Amino acid sequence: MSAFDKVIGYESIKNELLQICDMIQNRDVYEEFGARLPQGVLLHGDPGLGKTLMAKCFIEESGLPAYVVRRNMGSDDFIGNITETFQKARENAPCIVFLDDMDKFANEDSGHRDAEEYVAVQSGIDEVKDCDVFVLATANNIRKLPFSLVRSGRFDRKIQVECPSDKDAEKIIAHYLSDKKVSKSVNKEDLAKMISYSSCAELETILNEAAIYAAYRRKQSIEMEDLVKSVLKTQYDGSRDKCTETSSEELEKIALHEAGHLVVSEVLSPGSVGLASLHSTSRNETGGFIHRCRDVSGRSHYVLIALAGKAAVELYYADTSADGCKDDILRAYDAIRDGISEDATHGFGLVDISTKKFPETTENYKARNEAVTHAELERYMLKSRVILLKNRSFLEKAAEALMGKGTLLYSDIRAIRDSVTITDMAV
Repeated sequence: MSAFDKVIGYESIKNELLQICDMIQNRDVYEEFGARLPQGVLLHGDPGLGKTLMAKCFIEESGLPAYVVRRNMGSDDFIGNITETFQKARENAPCIVFLDDMDKFANEDSGHRDAEEYVAVQSGIDEVKDCDVFVLATANNIRKLPFSLVRSGRFDRKIQVECPSDKDAEKIIAHYLSDKKVSKSVNKEDLAKMISYSSCAELETILNEAAIYAAYRRKQSIEMEDLVKSVLKTQYDGSRDKCTETSSEELEKIALHEAGHLVVSEVLSPGSVGLASLHSTSRNETGGFIHRCRDVSGRSHYVLIALAGKAAVELYYADTSADGCKDDILRAYDAIRDGISEDATHGFGLVDISTKKFPETTENYKARNEAVTHAELERYMLKSRVILLKNRSFLEKAAEALMGKGTLLYSDIRAIRDSVTITDMAV
């Protein structure tokens, strides 16, 4: 039984921390090989991912007493507290100093990282360097910390904690659902796909909201519709159903738009869409969205998917230009222009070589760049339209299903995809 059993998933990070704990407990074994204990560990990553829990498990697993430093007082008192903590640790070694949320020790940005609080931490680490005191820290934004503080020699191990993978998300979901009354109809794979890239804290909130919905309606158990409603509200701000306020023709256009994104994404990268919905992501607008549970590969795929919504609507409403596509077009435009000006996708003659010394680009360069970008937009739009035409049955079934259900889950999308013949396209 390990203290790290409290952490669901994150096997590689847990194994790395367990290795360090083993070094703390069995130093002689490692010293025979000439290995020394790393000088400090820094866990960093977005809030809500379990960094503090991992640190507490590390402390428990190591078996050493710990002195915890958190920002909970004014600057002068806090600086004194940092200094006193390192002094106590030195006097009571072996032990651990745990600096929790270290990037909140001072209100500094990436351009001003020389705050006295960080100077005090650096000084404390240096004073206990040879005193059998291990320094453990967490931070949300490592860029706010001084380079001199996070360098090797003060923190030899810097471990990034990222959002849980699909497999880890399923394990975390199963853990949080274990103490709840859940219907057998709940598909955990669908749930994981629609909320991938969420933090552990977000996952817990989503599942708790679903339990609240089910209890309020006096259900026997939490059903899939409760979970979908919770995800739409907490992740996409789609709790208000604008669909009922929209004309049938407008709703069909929205369904075609989202089906266009879905189909091109699934043709280019099967299994990449985890959720598609006609629910608006804004309280003041109509319109839907798709959520990709897996990144698509390459700039060209990204551009084709972005333009597919407009292309789909105009296939069936050829007499009008599809509206509500501004953000999609801008995303496609930016991606194409970045490729041209930064990655030389169209030769070095269109690369933006402006520098701090020569910041201005010529009018000739701007004109040529814009002309090529617009031509590429037209080319990608045509190719996106061809993909949809060659997969028209998929497009129509997806749009019809969206019109009927309002929201399609991963399993719904997979069933539609499996029911038609997919025509792949070389991109």
